[in-house]
Amino acid sequence: MTLPPDQAVVSLTVETYDGHSSSAAVGSNSDIYNRVASAITALGVSRDDISFSSYYVSYTAPPNNRSGYTVDRTLSVKTNNLGLAGRIVDAATSAGATRINGVTFGLADTTAAATQAMQRAVADATAKATAIAAAAHLHIVGIASVNLGYSYVPQPLARMATAVHGPTTFETGNTTVSQTVNVVFLAKP
Repeated sequence: MTLPPDQAVVSLTVETYDGHSSSAAVGSNSDIYNRVASAITALGVSRDDISFSSYYVSYTAPPNNRSGYTVDRTLSVKTNNLGLAGRIVDAATSAGATRINGVTFGLADTTAAATQAMQRAVADATAKATAIAAAAHLHIVGIASVNLGYSYVPQPLARMATAVHGPTTFETGNTTVSQTVNVVFLAKP
């Protein structure tokens, strides 16, 4: 079954570099991160919806062309206002984010959708078993077993809408939720 998404997640990175000092690279990264977080919260996103994903400090030794310290800080920004995703991207990059790792659209609560998909799968299995039994001149009299298979709720990637100049926008598409059930029915003539 397909449902419209009700949540967007923007993953972004702030990367900084300093050729001589790890503390300078870390300090610069913290400054830019704070500017990015402030720009995103100014859009109405709660600070609680900005979550830390990863943080790396690495050193590249000479004689490489770019020797020094690199700091990568990756975070995710969650919003239930789908139209805000493009503005989050624009605000983050304007404030110093160096990489947008992806924008995904999905469901904030997948449990209800998975339950509904399971109910539909059982109803579909019952309808097919009834049709097969009727074709064989049998009647369904019970169920021997039911096994729940996998539930699949993919998070579709955003497609950027084409705009030469102006705010970033996305086409969200739909989220597909599927559930597999294996049902063994009992049948009699």
